[in-house]
Amino acid sequence: MLLDSRLVDAPLRVVVTGGAYHKKDLTALIKCMDGRVTIFHKCYTTLTPLSPEWVTPKAPNPTRDNGLLVVIKGNHCGKYVRRIHHRYEGETPIVLLGVVNRLDGHPDVLTKEQLDLDVSYLCLCEESKEDKKRNSALMDAVRREARNIRAK
Repeated sequence: MLLDSRLVDAPLRVVVTGGAYHKKDLTALIKCMDGRVTIFHKCYTTLTPLSPEWVTPKAPNPTRDNGLLVVIKGNHCGKYVRRIHHRYEGETPIVLLGVVNRLDGHPDVLTKEQLDLDVSYLCLCEESKEDKKRNSALMDAVRREARNIRAK
Protein backbone atom coordinates (compact mmCIF):
# COMPACT_ATOMS: atom_id res chain seq x y z
CA MET A 1 0.00 0.00 0.00
CA LEU A 2 2.77 2.46 0.86
CA LEU A 3 4.81 1.61 -2.24
CA ASP A 4 3.27 4.38 -4.31
CA SER A 5 5.46 6.93 -6.09
CA ARG A 6 3.00 9.69 -5.07
CA LEU A 7 4.22 9.19 -1.48
CA VAL A 8 7.92 9.77 -2.25
CA ASP A 9 9.60 11.79 0.52
CA ALA A 10 6.49 11.87 2.73
CA PRO A 11 7.64 11.41 6.37
CA LEU A 12 5.19 8.68 7.39
CA ARG A 13 4.61 7.56 10.98
CA VAL A 14 4.51 3.76 10.94
CA VAL A 15 4.67 0.72 13.21
CA VAL A 16 7.32 -1.80 12.17
CA THR A 17 7.28 -5.47 13.15
CA GLY A 18 9.94 -7.65 11.55
CA GLY A 19 13.69 -7.98 11.39
CA ALA A 20 15.18 -6.20 14.41
CA TYR A 21 11.89 -4.38 15.11
CA HIS A 22 8.94 -5.45 17.27
CA LYS A 23 5.98 -3.03 17.17
CA LYS A 24 8.46 -0.16 16.89
CA ASP A 25 7.08 3.34 16.13
CA LEU A 26 9.27 4.87 13.42
CA THR A 27 9.25 7.51 10.74
CA ALA A 28 9.49 5.94 7.30
CA LEU A 29 10.36 7.59 4.02
CA ILE A 30 9.32 6.37 0.61
CA LYS A 31 12.16 6.71 -1.89
CA CYS A 32 12.47 5.93 -5.58
CA MET A 33 15.92 4.45 -6.24
CA ASP A 34 16.98 2.82 -9.48
CA GLY A 35 13.38 2.98 -10.67
CA ARG A 36 12.07 1.05 -7.65
CA VAL A 37 9.92 2.45 -4.87
CA THR A 38 11.25 1.36 -1.46
CA ILE A 39 10.45 2.09 2.18
CA PHE A 40 13.30 3.34 4.37
CA HIS A 41 13.85 4.33 7.97
CA LYS A 42 16.27 7.23 8.39
CA CYS A 43 18.40 7.16 11.51
CA TYR A 44 20.63 10.24 11.57
CA THR A 45 22.11 10.11 8.06
CA THR A 46 21.69 6.38 7.38
CA LEU A 47 18.79 5.01 5.34
CA THR A 48 17.81 1.46 6.31
CA PRO A 49 15.42 -0.37 3.95
CA LEU A 50 12.27 -1.84 5.49
CA SER A 51 10.35 -4.77 4.08
CA PRO A 52 6.83 -3.61 3.11
CA GLU A 53 5.35 -6.60 4.98
CA TRP A 54 6.79 -5.27 8.23
CA VAL A 55 5.28 -1.78 7.91
CA THR A 56 1.83 -0.68 9.10
CA PRO A 57 0.83 2.97 8.64
CA LYS A 58 -0.31 4.81 11.78
CA ALA A 59 -3.85 6.02 11.24
CA PRO A 60 -4.91 9.23 12.98
CA ASN A 61 -7.43 9.40 15.80
CA PRO A 62 -10.45 10.85 13.92
CA THR A 63 -11.53 13.00 16.87
CA ARG A 64 -8.18 14.36 18.07
CA ASP A 65 -5.25 14.27 15.66
CA ASN A 66 -4.91 17.76 14.21
CA GLY A 67 -1.36 17.40 12.89
CA LEU A 68 -0.16 16.82 9.38
CA LEU A 69 -1.60 13.79 7.57
CA VAL A 70 -1.13 12.30 4.13
CA VAL A 71 -3.60 10.36 2.02
CA ILE A 72 -2.04 6.92 1.37
CA LYS A 73 -4.49 5.36 -1.08
CA GLY A 74 -7.19 6.18 -3.58
CA ASN A 75 -7.47 9.04 -6.06
CA HIS A 76 -6.05 11.58 -3.61
CA CYS A 77 -2.96 9.55 -2.66
CA GLY A 78 0.00 11.78 -1.82
CA LYS A 79 -2.02 14.84 -0.84
CA TYR A 80 -1.17 16.45 2.48
CA VAL A 81 -4.21 17.20 4.62
CA ARG A 82 -5.20 18.48 8.04
CA ARG A 83 -8.29 17.49 10.02
CA ILE A 84 -11.14 19.96 10.16
CA HIS A 85 -13.86 17.90 11.83
CA HIS A 86 -15.34 14.42 11.88
CA ARG A 87 -18.71 12.71 11.67
CA TYR A 88 -19.97 9.15 11.85
CA GLU A 89 -21.56 6.99 9.19
CA GLY A 90 -22.98 4.24 11.36
CA GLU A 91 -19.99 3.14 13.45
CA THR A 92 -17.41 4.41 10.96
CA PRO A 93 -15.75 7.76 11.66
CA ILE A 94 -15.35 9.93 8.57
CA VAL A 95 -12.85 12.78 8.76
CA LEU A 96 -13.44 16.12 7.04
CA LEU A 97 -10.02 17.27 5.79
CA GLY A 98 -8.55 20.41 4.32
CA VAL A 99 -5.91 19.87 1.63
CA VAL A 100 -2.72 21.87 2.21
CA ASN A 101 0.21 22.80 0.00
CA ARG A 102 3.57 22.46 1.72
CA LEU A 103 6.73 24.47 1.12
CA ASP A 104 9.85 23.95 3.25
CA GLY A 105 10.45 26.74 5.73
CA HIS A 106 7.04 28.36 5.16
CA PRO A 107 3.59 27.89 6.67
CA ASP A 108 1.31 25.44 4.88
CA VAL A 109 -1.23 27.00 2.53
CA LEU A 110 -4.80 25.78 2.92
CA THR A 111 -6.43 25.13 -0.46
CA LYS A 112 -10.16 25.29 -1.12
CA GLU A 113 -10.23 21.52 -1.64
CA GLN A 114 -11.82 19.45 1.13
CA LEU A 115 -12.05 15.67 1.41
CA ASP A 116 -14.22 13.28 3.44
CA LEU A 117 -12.22 10.10 4.11
CA ASP A 118 -12.21 7.09 6.37
CA VAL A 119 -9.08 6.98 8.59
CA SER A 120 -7.86 3.88 6.73
CA TYR A 121 -7.01 6.24 3.82
CA LEU A 122 -4.77 8.38 6.06
CA CYS A 123 -1.38 8.19 7.74
CA LEU A 124 0.14 10.44 10.37
CA CYS A 125 3.16 12.43 9.20
CA GLU A 126 6.23 13.41 11.15
CA GLU A 127 6.30 17.17 11.60
CA SER A 128 9.18 19.18 13.07
CA LYS A 129 8.60 21.44 16.08
CA GLU A 130 9.21 24.45 13.85
CA ASP A 131 6.58 23.28 11.33
CA LYS A 132 4.08 22.55 14.11
CA LYS A 133 4.61 26.04 15.50
CA ARG A 134 4.34 27.65 12.05
CA ASN A 135 1.09 25.82 11.29
CA SER A 136 -0.55 25.74 14.72
CA ALA A 137 -3.19 28.36 13.92
CA LEU A 138 -3.70 27.43 10.24
CA MET A 139 -6.87 25.41 10.79
CA ASP A 140 -8.35 27.21 13.83
CA ALA A 141 -10.89 29.38 11.96
CA VAL A 142 -11.91 26.54 9.64
CA ARG A 143 -12.45 24.20 12.61
CA ARG A 144 -14.51 26.82 14.48
CA GLU A 145 -16.71 27.31 11.43
CA ALA A 146 -17.17 23.54 11.02
CA ARG A 147 -18.16 23.17 14.69
CA ASN A 148 -20.67 26.02 14.38
CA ILE A 149 -22.25 24.46 11.28
CA ARG A 150 -22.48 21.04 13.01
CA ALA A 151 -24.03 22.64 16.15
CA LYS A 152 -26.89 24.21 14.18
